[in-house]
Amino acid sequence: MTQHDFTTLYSKFPALIALMEESFTSHEFILRLAQANQTEYVEALYTYRNSVHGSNTAPFKAVHTILSQHLQEYPTLIRHTGSVPSEDIFRQSNGCTSWKKV
Repeated sequence: MTQHDFTTLYSKFPALIALMEESFTSHEFILRLAQANQTEYVEALYTYRNSVHGSNTAPFKAVHTILSQHLQEYPTLIRHTGSVPSEDIFRQSNGCTSWKKV
């Protein structure tokens, strides 16, 4: 169960998916979602402000994990095509999911 009600952000997913390139990553999607919905995105981050990953606080990791996992709820719009190397919002290299429109 999440600590935050992501309903408003989730409601933006189908329209944003339609605007994405034919293939995109979870990182690219989350960045566009955050840019277009800054208030709702910041509210989610604030809710998870005390989340910890390892020994560091990690609200971005917590929120981004929830948002990227929700992309799986749109199998009629996109399909998972594997993991790819990518830079996160902090330009740190790590892997993320790649998606292709159906």
